[in-house]
Amino acid sequence: MFLGAGLQELKTMQSKLLRLYRLRENTFNVLENKKVEVDFDTVSKEINELVTNIRELKVQINKTNTNTTIRVEDKDMTIQELIIIIGDLRSELSRLQLLRPRGPVYLGGQAVEYIPQKKQNEIANLISDMEQRKADLDKVLQSNNWKTELIQ
Repeated sequence: MFLGAGLQELKTMQSKLLRLYRLRENTFNVLENKKVEVDFDTVSKEINELVTNIRELKVQINKTNTNTTIRVEDKDMTIQELIIIIGDLRSELSRLQLLRPRGPVYLGGQAVEYIPQKKQNEIANLISDMEQRKADLDKVLQSNNWKTELIQ
């Protein structure tokens, strides 16, 4: 199975697990003298089996991400390192988007002007460049997800 298919399967299993948790919660209490619609032990057994399958798939995905080396931006790195770099770019982008000129404030009765260290168009260009790099790295990651076999 390819890494991309494994990631899709993981998402499907996690959604099913959430539905099973909700089913068990919603059917836990039953009216006395009424037939039990959903057996607690049966659902719990299904949950436990699914949790085990999810854990095994996550281990395979992590092992694959850690042990597969790819070439990115003229550098060899693991898929895991690429994922971390993309996460770092997302964090930096979210922080850069918060930078705004402050404007005047009053200290001791006098107006004092804060001056930004960079102009808004410079920040916008920096954000644009980072967004492009993140998009490019995302494409590399997605491409490798669909040609990398999961490690057993």
